[in-house]
Amino acid sequence: MTPSHEFAGPVRRVVLVVLDGLRPDAIRRFELVTVARLAERGASTLHARTVRPSVTACAMTSLLTGAAPDYHGVQSDQFRLPRPKGMLHPLPRVLASHSYPTSAFMAQVGPLMRPFANQAASVLGVGEARFSGDDAHAIVDAARRQILSQRRGLMVMHWPDADRAGHAHGWMSEEYGRAARSMDRALGTVVDLMDLDDPSQLLVVLADHGGGGAHPKDHDSDHPLDNVIPVIFAGGSVVRAPLPEPCSLLDVPATILWSLGVPRPASYGGRALTSILYALPVAA
Repeated sequence: MTPSHEFAGPVRRVVLVVLDGLRPDAIRRFELVTVARLAERGASTLHARTVRPSVTACAMTSLLTGAAPDYHGVQSDQFRLPRPKGMLHPLPRVLASHSYPTSAFMAQVGPLMRPFANQAASVLGVGEARFSGDDAHAIVDAARRQILSQRRGLMVMHWPDADRAGHAHGWMSEEYGRAARSMDRALGTVVDLMDLDDPSQLLVVLADHGGGGAHPKDHDSDHPLDNVIPVIFAGGSVVRAPLPEPCSLLDVPATILWSLGVPRPASYGGRALTSILYALPVAA
């Protein structure tokens, strides 16, 4: 089999895991064995760039709309409904138009935020959204049944552990390291629940931003430590190779659409990383 720039893969489900605040150098420093193993067996880079501003609200909105912050309009760390410059095509709605469902699992939110969280999920087109648990392991527990049963479409999980520890104690602190290792173990559970030898399954792992660049307990700056992120694709159809440079967080939603055979809307700011999948023979 040889890599192809024409879509010919059998991917039917994508599981997207966002490791909030995970700096690339934390993978080696804290011996994140699951992340390292996925990077080694898949298509990966430790030199991708996130969006600016390098904050979670901007990055997550970009992942779920394919648009840069200056287009989708979320330009601070305050979650709110986008006020775009033009038409947005949220990733879950684009997938739904091609009969692919989307589910999302994130940490619990307070009572005042719950109506907004549910409204945002509905506007984006997420079919099932659950806000349950305080850390990666609890979120995986909430998603476990869906991981086992949803065999098509997109699943999104966002884990806040490392970001919370970074803000409280500093990036690369001992507390941050413990949080990063906990996320790594939770990722191991996800890998165990999936069959990554199955060519129809694609696991995407990335951070939304780094941290500790201009300030040890923050990540909103132009410093490379705040803006450089790991991006990893793994699965039975994935080519074991470095991702092409330059690579951006905005390339991820475009690549998810491409991997599922769905055309990319013009509002998407990234490119499909078409070298990540092998060209597999199509059944007659």
